[in-house]
Amino acid sequence: MKTVSVRQTLTWQALTLLILLSASLNGCNIVAQTDRQVATLIAARQRHALGCSVPVDVGHDEPESIENAYARNPRPTTLEVPPGFEPTTTQPAETQPAITLSTAAQPTTTQAAVTQPTTTLPAETQPAPSRGSVFTLTDALAYAQRHRRAYQTAKEELYLAALNLTLERHLWTPIFAASLRTVYGNYGEAQDFDQAMRFVGDLEVSQRLPYGGEFTAGMISTLIRDVGKTITAEEQSEVVLGLTVPLLRGAGHVAQENLIQLERELTYSVRTFERYRRSQLVSVARAYFNLLRYKQAVLDSQDSLERAIIDFQRAQDVEELPNGSPLDTQRAEQRMLSQQNSLEIARESFRALADDFKILIGMPVDEPLGLDDLENIEIIERQIATGQYPLLRRVPAVQNEELAVQVALERRFDLLTSCDRIDDARRDVAISRNALLPDLNWSGSVRFDTQDDHYNMGAFHFERANWYTELELELPVERTAERNELRRSLIEVRQTQRAATDLAERIRADVRSAVNQLRLQEISLRIQKRNVEVARSRAEYAKYRFEEIGDISNRDKIEAETELLDALNALNEAKTARWSALLEFRLATETLQIDEQGEQSALPDIDYPLPAPPCDQNLSPE
Repeated sequence: MKTVSVRQTLTWQALTLLILLSASLNGCNIVAQTDRQVATLIAARQRHALGCSVPVDVGHDEPESIENAYARNPRPTTLEVPPGFEPTTTQPAETQPAITLSTAAQPTTTQAAVTQPTTTLPAETQPAPSRGSVFTLTDALAYAQRHRRAYQTAKEELYLAALNLTLERHLWTPIFAASLRTVYGNYGEAQDFDQAMRFVGDLEVSQRLPYGGEFTAGMISTLIRDVGKTITAEEQSEVVLGLTVPLLRGAGHVAQENLIQLERELTYSVRTFERYRRSQLVSVARAYFNLLRYKQAVLDSQDSLERAIIDFQRAQDVEELPNGSPLDTQRAEQRMLSQQNSLEIARESFRALADDFKILIGMPVDEPLGLDDLENIEIIERQIATGQYPLLRRVPAVQNEELAVQVALERRFDLLTSCDRIDDARRDVAISRNALLPDLNWSGSVRFDTQDDHYNMGAFHFERANWYTELELELPVERTAERNELRRSLIEVRQTQRAATDLAERIRADVRSAVNQLRLQEISLRIQKRNVEVARSRAEYAKYRFEEIGDISNRDKIEAETELLDALNALNEAKTARWSALLEFRLATETLQIDEQGEQSALPDIDYPLPAPPCDQNLSPE
């Protein structure tokens, strides 16, 4: 045996160290590397499919300790009733609600003392001490995009679609594999009980071919060291090159089907995510408008209660006068109590609606969100007039229903995806037909190695190369499953065509409904504005007749003020309903955008040609 040189020993150790170091570096910051690759892929696909890009950061949180995950009895509970939840033996005494008002005089009547309602808001509607500014609609939209749990899930779905594509793209690049094995053993009597160490290094690379097949190359190097004699017992290498190409079944574009489908699925996911972002804008805005409406209802009920208290005090003061009557006093008291009840209901409705709104945007329920934390309907109206909320301004296209339908059919992301699904189904037919073909594969390989007695892993002798080639034909005797798959794919083409046609018709109906709803809300808004004018004039006139002239009872005044309150509530509802209808119209026609900061903008108006079918309606499956 030949003693191995020091240089060869150092070379082998350096190779081992290099492999270990590369494996260590490959494991460092692997999540950050993946995020960067996926983010780049998503941004490029968004710009290609949408013309703009939105960051999709799903975050990275290391999981907590999984010790509890192995518990055989996780999270045990008890049936013991906590203190304060035991039923009592006596019923609590009913108490009359406190009715105090600092801005009005206390009643001085011989009747039973009746306190007057306070105008102090409950804790749920007090201004949030931790919030430094008004929580605007833009703030709500931006907050939802940062904290809403369903939105985070939508981002993760897009991330996973891109992640799947990165793997498939990687599989179409040269794939390297390397291993290093060490064996220490005693070879027994055949080797005079020599103890030896065997090192085997294996390096392989494979490459998929565009139209089917695979090229492979590999090298195996072996080194055996006699531990007792500290000499090299064996040192050799072998290189193998192989090529496999399908000629019928599995050849052509079908070889890249997974890559093609995942590329298209990423585009579908980008559209779905953008459609979700826009739908979320409408949902959050609608909930915010509803919250403003209930806020205004609380304020209006509060003002109405103050007027009812004043009327009740006046009725008490004039009850003993010739023009007074206990009936008027009782009627005024009933109205006061009714308004107090309405105020409490409005407060509770606002509080419950605020909790629902917090859940919608991902805000903790115990986060303060009071009346003063929100904008007013009048403020939003002024901001719309100055152009701050372009999506809430009137849409000229609503006057042209045909144009609105055409724009929706050309822009709606869900319809584009549904039409693309038809092509996916047609491509599936081609794949199914290919699967019926015979298997005809050509393969070949070349193998060459080093000589055992040269003790040099790099001294290959190409004249010692061995090669072979093979052509294998497998007749399609059994293709029942493939036959059924072909029939299924043909049926699926027609199903996807019908689904696309049905979706196009539903989009037409949605746009027509959105147009008509917007027109209806504009008419209703004009009517409610006039209704408020009439109700306010009637209330003022009834107040004048009752307080100045005294020729009518307080019944007419109470009815007029109640009608005014109802008219104000109806007007606020009409305003917010019109804003929601505008957003619904924008969503139905796919003509709204929103950035990560919650800033909204309308897509520019475009002159479109005559209406065209949304996609190829040809029923041919080919």
